[in-house]
Formats: sequence, structure tokens, C-alpha cells
Amino acid sequence: MVVSKVGIEVVDSHAHFFTYATIKQWLDSGASLERMQKRVGTYTDMGTLTVPDESWDAGQMWIDELDKYGISAIGMMISPETWNEFNEARKRFPGRFLGYANINPAEENAIELVERAAKDGFQGIKLYPSSWDFHVYDKKVYPIYEAALKHKLLAIHHFGITIGSTANLRFGNPLDIQKPAQDFPDLNFMIAHFGAGFFREVLMLMYQTDNVVMDTSGSNSWMKYQPYDLTITKIFEKALKAGTAERVVFGTDSSFFPRGFRFNILEEQYNAVKSICPQFCYSEDDIDMIFRKNILRLTGFKPK
Repeated sequence: MVVSKVGIEVVDSHAHFFTYATIKQWLDSGASLERMQKRVGTYTDMGTLTVPDESWDAGQMWIDELDKYGISAIGMMISPETWNEFNEARKRFPGRFLGYANINPAEENAIELVERAAKDGFQGIKLYPSSWDFHVYDKKVYPIYEAALKHKLLAIHHFGITIGSTANLRFGNPLDIQKPAQDFPDLNFMIAHFGAGFFREVLMLMYQTDNVVMDTSGSNSWMKYQPYDLTITKIFEKALKAGTAERVVFGTDSSFFPRGFRFNILEEQYNAVKSICPQFCYSEDDIDMIFRKNILRLTGFKPK
């Protein structure tokens, strides 16, 4: 058993495997690095966006971070340009990385990528409806859900606001997942970042669905854009009241270096959960579910 710096075993369900290839792909697609760096400095706690060096060994750098903070394993969102490098890292460090393939339903090879993810031993897929302009209940997305269900892959969705300036919030309401959740009752859906601004909607989904969970990842800066005051403690309180500990999944949304693993997120969220026990979090097993067990149950992943 690996014990983290907060004193419990931790599996981080949500992070990003960004490399030199990631930045190169963004720039080749016409993205402005200057504009991205400005948005990062304004809307995140990163300060500045450091461009990865081509010689960086992202796999080793992440393992060093996990070992530094005592993190058993971490789930990574994987784009096509980082796929091979990520697979190589998984082979070198078995049992430390969960993989989720980014799937855009508009791409002709979307189903092939889901099949490839399953073949390569990934644990899930990730869809970005507000970034890629589609409703998750659109029938064109259903073959992706069918493939994910076939291979028992977790279906993660990023609704709400995002650091990408082109996001279209008309497609960002988590309530859109209710119909697919009903149509695929044996497929598990996970909503990132407590809904990234659509927190009320996620809480209502806890009542209307049985196969939707929420992840806690990131600084949850969307709290600033609510018409009422929230704290991370109050968010956990409401999430646990609505969904119970079985439907709340810890994540950090770690991504770039030199920031690396966001231990401040783990520490803040662990302290928030502990502060509302035993009123809303009834036992140590509940805490274990949030910070480790739930993501392992949802994916079948076994840390080394």
C-alpha cells in the first residue's frame, strides 16, 4: 500500500499527458501560444504556461511526481499526438497510469480510436461537447457509447467552461447526458470538474440517473462565476448529500510542468472532506471511496 502525503492511499482520476507534441499540434492547428499563455495567466493558478522541451521524458517526470507525493496511480487524458509516448510510459511503469482516449465524434475514425483504446488497455474515453460543438444526446454519438459499453470503458465528459477560448456553452449543459445515461444503463458516465459551472445540474442528475458520477478535479475556479458564494467544502457537502460518497471521484486536473502534480488540490479537497465528516461523510471507507476506490471500481484498474 502506498500512502500519500495526506496520509491515505490516493488514485488521481483526472490529469492530462501533455508533451512537446501537444504544443506542436496546437500551433500547427493555428492556435496562438501567446493568447493561450494569457488565458492561463488570467484564469488558472499556473501563472505561466511553460512550453515543453522536445527532450522531456514526460513518463519519467510524472512517475517522479507520483513518487514524490505518494500517489498510487493517475488517470491521463490522451490525444492522438501523445498516444505512442503514453503507451511507452505505461510499459515502463506498469500499474501507474490509467488511460482515457480523447474522442471527437466528428472525426471519421472516432470508432476506430475507441477500439484502439480498448485494444491498448485504456480505461476510458473523454469527450468535450462544449469544445467540439455537439450535443451528447445526438444519435451520431451513440456508436461511440456502444463501442465504449462493448469494451467496458468509462465515458468521461467535460461540460461547462474551459480554458479553451472557443468553447461553446450551448453544448455545455450536463443535463444533456440524461438521455444517453437512460439509453445505456450499463455504461458509466463521469462528469468532470463538478460540471464546471453547471453544478446544480450535476446534482439533479444524481437524483435522475444511477450511472452518472462527478469528478472533483481542478481548482474549480468556476465557483467565481456563480450568482452565490461557494467554497470547496460547501461543494463537497452538497455533492455528498446528493450523490453519496460512491458517486464522487477525486481528481486534480494536473497537466503541465514545472507545476506537475497539483498537491495543493489534493490537500485542499482532503481537508474539505475531513471537515464535514461524520455529518456528510460517514466513515473512513467513504473517504477511501472518494480518493481511490470509486475510480478503480468504475474502470477495473489495478494499481501496481
